[in-house]
Amino acid sequence: MKHKLTILLLWVCACTLGAAGLKAADTKFGLAADNRIRAQQLVREIMAANPGLLTAGMHCVPPNGDRQIIIASTLNVIGKPSEAEDILRGSTTIAPNLKVPKLGIMLPLHDQTGKEIGSLGLAFKYQAGEDQVKYLAQATTIRDRVAQQIPTLASLFETVP
Repeated sequence: MKHKLTILLLWVCACTLGAAGLKAADTKFGLAADNRIRAQQLVREIMAANPGLLTAGMHCVPPNGDRQIIIASTLNVIGKPSEAEDILRGSTTIAPNLKVPKLGIMLPLHDQTGKEIGSLGLAFKYQAGEDQVKYLAQATTIRDRVAQQIPTLASLFETVP
């Protein structure tokens, strides 16, 4: 459990760095701005509707894929293999970062039928001492709203303009 929390905290730190801290990743992984699939459109919608969010990302196994990857993100890490801690299988992880005021929450991502199809990572603006349960409730609401827009896993990979 301690190892899992450490890895998740590293992920949260990476998310806070943004594009400036991930210049090496820009050359290795896809750019968020170039990602033209439905999942990326949903991530943009999540960010637009939730000003308290710093970052968001979706982790799924692509059709005909053999492992979970980041399929959509606010960061330039499209196609990066998911860390073991990002593959939730029904669990939720909450990781506060006290050095950078944010709270990372990773939840199982579902389709409209409730089937788990991956993970949704959200990082909220957060100050030490704030109510983490409030943020978990917000994250769950965001995840459930998004699920209603996902008929199937395959629909996340449809090309959008």
